[in-house]
Amino acid sequence: MLRISKYLIPYIALILIIGFKSKMLMGFVIILIHEFIHLITARVLGFSGFTVEILPIGAVLKLKDLEEATPKEDLIISVSGPLGNFIMALACIAINYFYKSDFLTLMINYNLVIGIFNLIPAFPLDGGRILRDIFATRLIYKKANEIALRISISIGYVFLLSFFTSLFMGIPNLNLLLIAIFILVISYREKRRIAYIIMGYIIKKKEKLTKRGYIENKSISVYYKLSLLQVLELVDKNKYNVFTILDEEMNVMDIIYEEEILNAIKFLGNITLEELVNNREARIKDVLTGESIR
Repeated sequence: MLRISKYLIPYIALILIIGFKSKMLMGFVIILIHEFIHLITARVLGFSGFTVEILPIGAVLKLKDLEEATPKEDLIISVSGPLGNFIMALACIAINYFYKSDFLTLMINYNLVIGIFNLIPAFPLDGGRILRDIFATRLIYKKANEIALRISISIGYVFLLSFFTSLFMGIPNLNLLLIAIFILVISYREKRRIAYIIMGYIIKKKEKLTKRGYIENKSISVYYKLSLLQVLELVDKNKYNVFTILDEEMNVMDIIYEEEILNAIKFLGNITLEELVNNREARIKDVLTGESIR
């Protein structure tokens, strides 16, 4: 399904007013090709259900089950778009060597610009996902996401500073401002919803289990003074997480599962693991006492 951002029409009107002369249609066609390369790569890897959203600074492919992708799979999908642009640019260079054409020259320039631009390590560009995937191969997802978002936000402010510099020099570049706004808005939005994303991963694992028939486990030992939200940050989005609770002496106090953490947050709030263990022990004691009375 193709969806157009509500910000696209005002942006097109703005660049027409200020006299932007580039071949807009060709640019959008190449952007669509870029996104469909992502789509084909994702389909080859077994993912389905997609939406292509056209934005003022490009387009974004949204796959229904892409969040189930491992960092390696997501990295391959993210890299495929810019790589496709570079391959198209090389093909045009080869053809242009024998048959000179202004159209081919334009194709080369557009593909190189779009390919390089999408490698900028900022969200929602491919470079932001690539950076996060690289970190995610070594770090837990939340930490990898936090580092990638900090870099993305920093780059957003660099674009914003560049706009004000161009404004001060008397040659304002509104495209720099637009890019800065989009990077910062999307990066801060992603930063605010990270806890909900992790919760969503836990819920979706049930579908993954029934669909594939299996899911890999991940066992982590955690200190009993941690809060439930702190433990939630350790959840691996692609594996079923089991947490062993340890006290100061490294003694095992209890074992909890990821869905228990969600239920505890829902009904008990952001309590510590120690409070959760005590709460469970109290409930067990109540049940045993009730049985003994009967």
